[in-house]
Amino acid sequence: MEENNSYQTWPPEGSTPSGGYSQGGPNYQPRPPQEPKKRGAGGYVAVGAACLLLGIALGSLITGLISLSSANITGLIREAAEQGQEGGSWEWEWSFEKPALPDQPVPDDVEPEVVETPEYITRPLPEFDGVAPSISATGNPLPDIVDSVSPGVVGIDVYYYYEEFGGEELGSYGSGFVISSEGYIVTNAHVVADASRLVVKFIDGSEAEAELVGADNKLDVAVLRAETPGLVPLALGSSADVRVGDFALAIGNPTGEQLADTATFGIISATARETNIDGQVNSYLQTDAAVNPGSSGGPLLDMTGQVIGITCAKTLYAGYDDYGNIVNAEGIGYAIPIDDAMDVVVQLITQGHVERPGIGISVVEIDEAYAAEYDIPQGILVYTVTRNGPAHQADLRISDIVLTYDGIEARESSAFVAYVSELQVGDTLQLHIWRDGEEMDITLTVADLNVIGSEILNNAYADILG
Repeated sequence: MEENNSYQTWPPEGSTPSGGYSQGGPNYQPRPPQEPKKRGAGGYVAVGAACLLLGIALGSLITGLISLSSANITGLIREAAEQGQEGGSWEWEWSFEKPALPDQPVPDDVEPEVVETPEYITRPLPEFDGVAPSISATGNPLPDIVDSVSPGVVGIDVYYYYEEFGGEELGSYGSGFVISSEGYIVTNAHVVADASRLVVKFIDGSEAEAELVGADNKLDVAVLRAETPGLVPLALGSSADVRVGDFALAIGNPTGEQLADTATFGIISATARETNIDGQVNSYLQTDAAVNPGSSGGPLLDMTGQVIGITCAKTLYAGYDDYGNIVNAEGIGYAIPIDDAMDVVVQLITQGHVERPGIGISVVEIDEAYAAEYDIPQGILVYTVTRNGPAHQADLRISDIVLTYDGIEARESSAFVAYVSELQVGDTLQLHIWRDGEEMDITLTVADLNVIGSEILNNAYADILG
């Protein structure tokens, strides 16, 4: 199922790290998981992550699955700890600190601004000229693969401009890998979101400034370019050929330079795991090869040394026990299939962007039982609104409930998402909504979500937990 940045079931964009999509930028503030009602932990586990089943038809209510941006995990762990979670769930201590920003009040209302479409630079498609490693005839190909591939895996230092400090500061970091000797490097969009400067670092200690060629928030793929000689591109495999049980090798920089070029090994646990990560529902490779914050954007390789995926997320916890304590999850990591990623990479390089139609909201299904319990209409609740998006422009608000869209009864959020994703940028969408006991009509104009971004208006979320 194709979804876009503007329509999601839980978690909405920005509610868990990316910012991202949530994104590790200077204004990112992770939203901690809500306190669950006391019930058996088995009811909270879905697709390897926590689902709070509160009588709402939430397509993918995932609270424990995070993208691996280094700046994001810090706040998530700290806030969970401050909530008094017990049981040693957060024993790992993060050493990276972002510069503290002064407290800034959130305005009650923000007038929408006109978002101008950027001027994209078109480029010719480069040759993806990576060569698979030569593997000696031994029972263990891993050392040969690591030796051959590591020069093409990079660390990415992400700098943000802070007006309060009048300059740039190192704010987060991630991983990436070279796909062309012409300087093109692939990583995750959430790694580089809101960056004012990007520096790529190689295993030999050298580094280079990199420019952002383009990014797609929907699939969480970004392309950088570094003008530096002697690059070692990685060979690209096919994720279509991957089978459950295949061995997999991940290489990246978990925790940054301290553990640069870390290699971890596991198997492919699933080849098409439909999962909601940072509000984006995509189909992922699932692996138990260890990935951690800072690993985002690194390659997942098969046993020929070819890239089959881009590591992007992991599950931290799988719900709550009967006492409300977090239940840890281990060995659940996700990677974007390389076949899907390269379709986006080609567009980002040649035309600078990927057009994603949407209206800039995240949504939650309100089923019949929940509607009856809280005396509200059944429909699709607006959980967040994206700043300057079509919904903001049209004054659609959080806690509004969509009753119909273009005359279609609003029942399943997945159907709503699918409908909007088939529209074109510039099309209009008619919504009939319920707000505070009154019904009204709102007309929106579909926009490109990769242009309007993903900043949550007022950092405000609808209260849906009763």
